[in-house]
Amino acid sequence: MVELERSILFNTLLAIFITITTAFLWIVGESRADAYISIYTLEYLVLKAVIRPKKTVRDFIAIALLATFIFFIARRVIEVLGI
Repeated sequence: MVELERSILFNTLLAIFITITTAFLWIVGESRADAYISIYTLEYLVLKAVIRPKKTVRDFIAIALLATFIFFIARRVIEVLGI
């Protein structure tokens, strides 16, 4: 029962955080998709580490989000360095 409550709490908080993030980024005029995805990734991974919801299978969402996050960060670093 406790594991189910953690999963519900995780999903509820993630939905709230993503809604707040989307509204805030939209208000400040952010239009880059990489900014949205990077912040969503950080929110997902931090909530996953703090709440630790029940794990039934390998977390493919976390793997995909982390790979996308690393790609966007690497692209931004290369852009800044001018390589």
